[in-house]
Amino acid sequence: MSQLSFSDIELGRSRKPSRVSSKLNKINNLVEWDKVFNLVQAVDNTNKVIGGAPHRDLSIKVKMLFLQHLYNLSDPELEDQVNDRLSFQKFAGINYTTTVPDFTTIWRFKEALVREGLMDGLFALILASLESKGLLLKKGTSVDATILQSTTKPLSKERREELEKHPSAQIDTDAQSTAKRGKKYFGYKGHIGTDVGSELIRKRTFTSARPHDSQLKDELLSGDEQMIFGDSAYGTIADKRKARKEGVYYGMLDKGTRKRKLSATQKKNNKKKSKIRCKVEHPFAYLKEKLNYKRTVAKTMARNELRFDFNCILYNIFRASYLLSKA
Repeated sequence: MSQLSFSDIELGRSRKPSRVSSKLNKINNLVEWDKVFNLVQAVDNTNKVIGGAPHRDLSIKVKMLFLQHLYNLSDPELEDQVNDRLSFQKFAGINYTTTVPDFTTIWRFKEALVREGLMDGLFALILASLESKGLLLKKGTSVDATILQSTTKPLSKERREELEKHPSAQIDTDAQSTAKRGKKYFGYKGHIGTDVGSELIRKRTFTSARPHDSQLKDELLSGDEQMIFGDSAYGTIADKRKARKEGVYYGMLDKGTRKRKLSATQKKNNKKKSKIRCKVEHPFAYLKEKLNYKRTVAKTMARNELRFDFNCILYNIFRASYLLSKA
């Protein structure tokens, strides 16, 4: 008989599950871990047995990344929290004989995920799992973007040119500036296309703050929509004509100008469209308020994009859990 770990003893107590444990159980119940581990096995250099089970260290690192983004932890904080918290150890499959990966190992693991381009596959895999539960309605898509300010200060032209010649790992040179309603921002944009009705994120992309929202519209559509919605930044006459020709309801808000004000009918239609369109803002509210994702802290676009991707995945998991609880 194997010896019980401290985690086993603690979990053997008869008590009400903590909020943390309940939240982690929701992830475990919805993520098909074997498929996830097989996907990311491309970056595992410790297990070369073809067709074999993923190395245990790999599964721990994967689950630690879910913990990191769920609780907005730095790499050193993640290492410390996993060493200290029994709920984290249980979730990651760690017992008293396990060596917890240190923060440099976690950093290298994330770099490998980015280098191998595995985040698209991970997002798609988990979305497909949620789709198999009948959660995607596929009736329409709402698109939107949010600005994520960088903790790095804007760079002067001279300083940026200097860093191009002599790069620094401590300064973000990928972030760019933009303006919104007369206010300047420096950082990135997260773009999403959500399933109308379920509010699950079907498509997402990540850019510097500079590109106009409308430039990313096509990347956020899945191609099977019967309706598309977005604010006035996305609307064009050409797109409206194309949508009508293809039999797709065009729910982008109309935009007035100084010379050409919106008609009463356009204002009325905008109000109707907005009742559907506004729900695309819910995922961003979740990311910022529940996951504390309000600023970008990494110094490259690739690392910041990984965080955005993981946060979109977590949003989908918890949104799906909510939908299933109401079914």
